[in-house]
Amino acid sequence: MAVVEDTHNLHVLTRAAVIAGIGALKAQRIHEHFPAYLQLRKLAVASGSPTNINPDWKEVSDLLKMPGGPPTKPHYRPFSSVNRRDETGYWYNRNLAGSYAPKSMRATSSFMLNANGDNYELSTDHAQQALDRLLKGTKVPAWALATYYLRNYGFVFEGEGGYDELITAFRKEFGFEQSTDFDVIFEDNEPIQFTEPWFEPFDQASGNESDHKEGALND
Repeated sequence: MAVVEDTHNLHVLTRAAVIAGIGALKAQRIHEHFPAYLQLRKLAVASGSPTNINPDWKEVSDLLKMPGGPPTKPHYRPFSSVNRRDETGYWYNRNLAGSYAPKSMRATSSFMLNANGDNYELSTDHAQQALDRLLKGTKVPAWALATYYLRNYGFVFEGEGGYDELITAFRKEFGFEQSTDFDVIFEDNEPIQFTEPWFEPFDQASGNESDHKEGALND
């Protein structure tokens, strides 16, 4: 990701795309530890080792922070392992490190721990384990998580951009370019029910500059 000085060709995801993504995520049973798994996997790919992973949960915090929630709950997680009828259940407090600590990783998430259960380590079949345990056997629509996780990012590409640019950026940013894990846990199909534009030009004059990261994914 590179710092962008000229925003002339900078694009951002449309509000409609992000809202649709959140709705799709909430419609599926996704365990609350799924963001932790994605972060541990990303770090394992970057380091080339699935053992002794030292996560920076601030990075996950930045992905999940959303304005508009309760004062003590800055994180919005459109993931739930149970059927939630109350919207307030998707807001989570500041203590992500405590939520994702090894002692909080119970049987469902134990495949992310070493044999002693005191440090992070991914099993050799971690992607399949994530599918079975965290996703209850149902793959996550890649576009849905991509729109949510990348909602504050800027994108640089030729033309208007669409589904392919979205998925390419997501795979690049989260370490799925050279891995078969993506096909294990994600469904890579463009939703036929979403007919709105995926991207729109970044309008600095609109006053939403602070809502988007000062960077761009070059595809």
